[in-house]
Amino acid sequence: MGLKHPRTWLRWLVVGLGLLAGLVLGPAPGQAAALPPLTPQVLVVFAKSVTIRLPLDDLGPVERVEVYLRPEGMVDTYTQDMHLNGPLAEVTLSMHDYPLPPFIQVYYWFRIYPAAGEPVQSPAFVFIYEDNRFTWQERAVDPVQVYWSEGGAKVAEAALNAAHIALQNAFVQWQGHFDTTRGPLRIYVYPSRAALAEALAPLPDAWRTPEAQARLHIILAGGNPSPAGLLELQRAVAYATAQRVLYDTVQEGYANLPWWLREGLALLAEPQGVDATAYQALTEAARANQLIPLRALCAAPPDDLDDPRLAQAEAGAFVAHVFGRYGPAGLRRLLDIYAGGLGCEDGFQAALGLSLQAMEDDWRSAAGLHPQEGLTPGWVGVGVAVSMLGPFVALAVVYARRRTADDDTLP
Repeated sequence: MGLKHPRTWLRWLVVGLGLLAGLVLGPAPGQAAALPPLTPQVLVVFAKSVTIRLPLDDLGPVERVEVYLRPEGMVDTYTQDMHLNGPLAEVTLSMHDYPLPPFIQVYYWFRIYPAAGEPVQSPAFVFIYEDNRFTWQERAVDPVQVYWSEGGAKVAEAALNAAHIALQNAFVQWQGHFDTTRGPLRIYVYPSRAALAEALAPLPDAWRTPEAQARLHIILAGGNPSPAGLLELQRAVAYATAQRVLYDTVQEGYANLPWWLREGLALLAEPQGVDATAYQALTEAARANQLIPLRALCAAPPDDLDDPRLAQAEAGAFVAHVFGRYGPAGLRRLLDIYAGGLGCEDGFQAALGLSLQAMEDDWRSAAGLHPQEGLTPGWVGVGVAVSMLGPFVALAVVYARRRTADDDTLP
């Protein structure tokens, strides 16, 4: 009869082997099912410490407890032995030794060593390292959540609108993708840039890199309800939103993108587009023959720039020009090629079929930014003066010739 129903026979064989393996091997190491429900508590003293407590009443005699913490977006895991104090395990982590960015989600779990039996691992819990020095209000329109402490609804509306416009622009302009499976975009608006700088001061350099910031669905900004403050807030939020979309779009390939492309795409997604005042810096630099070659902006702007705005202005204007020439498909090809690891100049050639220098020449010519051949910065002013005096010199020559001819006809 078993031969007539081979599938049923196979099912019973699999079940039997599974039961046998369970009897022989026992529970998997760290299996959480052996634990009763846990009720950990977390106390945050912002910029100073995080205290984690774990009641042990229902666990029986315990010899040791370890806590593991993995901040969102990190590969490394912090670990620390907890102090046993009767029916409580407790540990206080100094933010000097375990620095965390504000409002980051921290996943944590425990490994518990009972007095008898094998160690077991708890399920993961999560807390947010919140700057609880402020009382935060919330406004949300999926997938964006805005939190602010001062300035009224105008501040929240400005941040919310800027983020949504940037999300839409990134999708339309370069087919950007925001990964909602990683959670919403959370924006925290501090009452001033000084308050924001104070919150970020304890962070090590590793948390300040563009890649580390873009990896997180968190934006920190400073803003106030004045017209200038709201405009600055909108630009900052839109720029940061585009960087998050850019990371979600190419993920680990983000580190391979040229600086001018990362910067230019973020500026392109701003509500007002590329800042019009940036063109003043461009025209002044072109007049002095001091525009930075695009190949010098592949890695990062030079440190010795007299005006750091120039590099940003060039990146924004150049990417806007590429968008005008090739549209969303062209920008997306650039993203895909660069994210795959091809170099700055080779990647441009592979993606769009011409060299980076050729496109730079095209951009400068179209924008009227091409310097005159053979002129050094010191001679630009002389050249301009000569070109302006040219018509007057020509008139003087014509007048002199006529005067000579008149003199020759006199008796």
